[in-house]
This record gives sequence, structure tokens and C-alpha cells, in this order.
Amino acid sequence: MKSKIKIQKKIYLSLIFNPLASFPIIKNGLNILCLCLFLYLSYSDKVYSNDILNINEQLNIADSIRTSDPSKFQIIINKLKKNKDSLSVNQKYHLTYLTAYQQSILGQLDNSIVTYKQLLTSNASAEIKFRARISIINTYAFTQNWAEGLLHLSILLKELPEIEPHETQMNGITVAAVFYNQLGQYALGLKYAEQLSTHKQSKRTSCLAAAIIIESKLHLEKLQNNNDEINNALELCETEAIVVNLIRSYRARFDLINNKPDNAIKLLAPHLSQVNATKYPILIVKFYSLLAESYWILGNLEKAEEFALDAVTIGKNIKTNQSVVSAYNLLYKMAKKRSKHEEIALKYHEIYAELDKAYINETKAKHLAFQLAVHKELEQKNQIALLNQQNDLLIAEQALIKANAENTRFILLILIIVISILLLWGSRLLQAHKRIKQLAEYDHLTGIYNRGHFSQIANAALDYCKSAGQELSIIMFDLDYFKKVNDDYGHACGDWALKNVIHACKAIGRQNDIFARLGGEEFCILLTSCDKDSAYQRAETYRQAIANINTKESGFDFNITASFGVTDTKTSGYDLDKILADADSAAYSSKYAGRNQVTIFQAKTQKEEKKEKNSTELDSSRNAF
Repeated sequence: MKSKIKIQKKIYLSLIFNPLASFPIIKNGLNILCLCLFLYLSYSDKVYSNDILNINEQLNIADSIRTSDPSKFQIIINKLKKNKDSLSVNQKYHLTYLTAYQQSILGQLDNSIVTYKQLLTSNASAEIKFRARISIINTYAFTQNWAEGLLHLSILLKELPEIEPHETQMNGITVAAVFYNQLGQYALGLKYAEQLSTHKQSKRTSCLAAAIIIESKLHLEKLQNNNDEINNALELCETEAIVVNLIRSYRARFDLINNKPDNAIKLLAPHLSQVNATKYPILIVKFYSLLAESYWILGNLEKAEEFALDAVTIGKNIKTNQSVVSAYNLLYKMAKKRSKHEEIALKYHEIYAELDKAYINETKAKHLAFQLAVHKELEQKNQIALLNQQNDLLIAEQALIKANAENTRFILLILIIVISILLLWGSRLLQAHKRIKQLAEYDHLTGIYNRGHFSQIANAALDYCKSAGQELSIIMFDLDYFKKVNDDYGHACGDWALKNVIHACKAIGRQNDIFARLGGEEFCILLTSCDKDSAYQRAETYRQAIANINTKESGFDFNITASFGVTDTKTSGYDLDKILADADSAAYSSKYAGRNQVTIFQAKTQKEEKKEKNSTELDSSRNAF
């Protein structure tokens, strides 16, 4: 039995000192600080006794020795599981937490996540739930499930101010700092790491905080070119082999950025055996890759190639790690520099290109997860704000209903009266508006467009036809001897004649023709998409329709005729005044030629215009016709 326990102890110790072996599903690019966090948030310097202990003491001891003595931890947990029925409710929750941790170190990460989440929805204490959430975030960092990790981190940060004891609260800040650095959000990582440095805490946590701060400043280009900060961190972490060498790697990277490869070699080379002894591939590869880069810059190809080859060999299971990618790039450059190694250079370049692309994709995935988390959090805040507004509105409405319950009928009556008045007033306004529009746009006697509105529509039609390249014609006509009708039979008969002339014309006109009364007995018809020959035929139809009007219905027997003038844009252009003047001139020609006929406008020569100007008939009044 003792030998079995001894073997089991060795197995668990191997899991603690070589975590990568115990987590086969961890992504290749996992940062070493994440592993350190897994150990540090679990480790305690407490000792335990072999005496018979009560259940609370057993739980606390198991909690304190999870990483320092995993075999003993296993024995206590199994014993407590067998006696689970005798545990109190709070003790059972504590045991559940430790069981989830046990699943984690055995590599059963999916099971541990399920167990931790069960605690979150249970009635466990706030501290146990908070610790469970820390473990969930840490596990998601291992598996690089950034979206879920960010979701739980957001909740953890909201719970942080209310958490006790102080040590648990510090663990929460630590996991936030490490997680954000893992995600590439170094500004946030620095923020939380600096919070850690301002609180009283254990030397181990202070060491981890110092490492996070240096890593963040390196990536944010805020690391100063002095040794004080780094020397203080190295002194603080002197007993922590992993973290102290991680800090040295940050300093070496800083030296390389500032073109000081000699300083980097002096810093890293003396501690190479110590780094190899940690058995952490990520840290070892980081050292070898940095040394290879340093020797490359100094021109020592032999040393550079030696360390680069060691880096890619040790990092064969973490190929997308940035240090491994960098080592392959160096091997490619060195092979390319040697003119006889072109085939090897091509091989290394292909591997480098593939791994670099994978590394970039992982970085993009982190960035996308962070952006989605930020967007989701903002959306949740907006939804909460909207719900609060809706709740405030609902409360106000309920208060208003309660305060005015007795006056509801009166208010409704007032509303009905006001609405009725508004409707009546609105109806009258609408009628008045229609009436004003009718007066402004239409001739009150005939119901067709008046001269002002016709001018607006006609100009718009001319502009459209001009731009569209369409033809447009105008028919203008004037009733013959209309003054005599008014004088002989009265204005009422004249109005009857005007209305019937319009009725006869509209009965045979097109729907889209623009018909207007320009004044007195003078009318105009604008025809779009119509040349002057077609317009002439239409004018003849109008002339015959007017001549066929039976005037006996007016109470008098007389004849109605009209003289027509026709022109189009091809002859008179697209200016309204010009085309109206030309149509009017053609109508005048119809009257001059004997009335009751249609004349198409013809442009006159200068000689004809001069002769017409001197004609005495031009001085006679149009009203005489």
C-alpha cells in the first residue's frame, strides 16, 4: 500500500512540476505566466499534521496542499468523498470545489468546468463561488477559450469589491492581470497588476505582479532603459525559478529591441542550466530563441544555428509559440545566407510561413474575442439602461393613474371635447386649404388651370422635355366675336359659352394634356410627346367640337367658333414666353385669315416682319375680333 501511495505521489509531483504534460489540450502558444498563476493561486505555506482532524480542518489542509503535496491531497479528498453524507451543506460545497480542482490537475478540464459552474448556480458562499469563477477563467486561459473567459472575467470584476477575505480578492485581481496579458490587452493587464502592487500581499503574489508589470510595459513600449525596476523584480522573485527567468527573458527582449545583443547573452547564458531544470518547454524555448537571435545579430552563425535548432526541437509540441516561430525564421535566414543551402532555406521558410500564419490567426482570434466581449458588455449596459428607463416610466404611469383615478371621467370628457373641436377646426382648415389651393391654381369659372399655375407646370414640362429630348407642342385658341356674345346676350350667356367650350374640349383631350385659361376667352393646351403635325390634327378636332356646340340650351341661338394657333419646341424652342408668343401669333393669323381655322406657326423672314410691322391692321384692337 505504501509503495502504491509513493508511486502515486511521484505522478502528482510530476504534474505539478511539468504542467504541460498534464494538460494535453492546452494550446501551443500558452504563456508561462498562466501556468504560474495556476500554481500560485493554489499554493500555501501551511503545514499539516498526521493527527486526527475534524472535517473543516481536513478541508482546509487539502485546500492548502493542493500543489505542495498532491498525493496527500488526493488521500484527504477521497476520504472526504466517502463520508460526504456526514458533511454540512457548506462543507459539501467546499469539497465540490476541491473535487473540481482535482479534475483540473488530472487533465479533465471539461469536467472541472462543469463542476465549477454548478457551484456558481448553487447556494455556496460568495467566497467559494468567487474562487470557482477564478478557476473557470484560469482554465479558459489554458484552453484559449477567450470569449467564455472574458464573460466570466467581466462578472468577476463586478463582484470583486464585495469579496472577502483580502487574499481571495487579490487572487481575483491577479487572474484579471494575467488573463488580459494572455489576451494581448497589455494596458488592462498593467492596470490590474499595478493594483496588486499597491496592496499588502504575499511575496509570491508580489513577485507575480512585478513580472506582469514588466511584461505589460515591454509590449506597451513603456519599459525604461534602466535596471532598477527589473533588478527589484529579480530580487523579489529570486526563489521562484520560473518567474525570475521569465523576467530575465523580458529584459533580454528589451536589450535586443535596443540593439544590445551582448547584454542579452550576458543576462541569459549564466542561467541556462537553471531554466533547463524547470522542465517548462515554453520558458526553455524562449531562452534558446533569444540567445539564437542575439548571436545572429552579432554575426555568430554557428552559435545562432545551435540555439535555434535546440529551440525548434524542444518546442516541437508548441510550434505556434512566438519563440518557436522566431527560431524557424532565424534558421531560414541563416540557410539563405549560406548560398549552398537554398533547398534547406526554402524548407525552413515554408515551416516559418505556416507557423507565423497560425500565430497571427491566434492573435486575431484573441482580438476578435475581446472586441466581441466589449460590444456585448456595451449592449448589455444599453439594455439595462433601457430597462431602467422603462421601469421608471412604468412607476410614473402607475403613480399618475392612482393619483388621477377620481378625475378620469372628467379628463376623458375634456379630451373628447378638445378632440372634437380640433377635428372640426382641422376639417375647416382642410377645406379652406383646398379652397385656397383651388383659387390659387384653377380658374373659378371653367375649372381648368389659371395662367399662374399653368406657367409653373408648363416650365417644368418644358425643362423635362428638353432634358429628355422629347417633343412638346402648344395649341392656343381664342373664341371668335366673344365680346359680341357678352354684349348681345349678357355675361351669364358668355359664362355658359365658356364652360361648354371647355367641356367639349376636355371630352376629347388626353388625360395628361395641360389645359389652361390664360384670360378672358383665350385658352392654351400644352401637349407633351407631341409634334406640331399631331398637334394640328388635335387642334382641328377641338375646332370642330367647339363649332358643333348647340347653343339653344343657353336660351339663345348663336354660333361659337374659335381661331387656333399651333407651334412646337422644334420651331419655337423651350422658352415658355417665346412658345406662347409664337402660338398666339399663329392664332392671330387664323383670325386674320377669316377665323374658325387652325394655323401652324411659321417663322417669318425679316422682310415679312417689317412689312407686317408697317401694316395698319396691326394697330386695330384684338377685341374687335
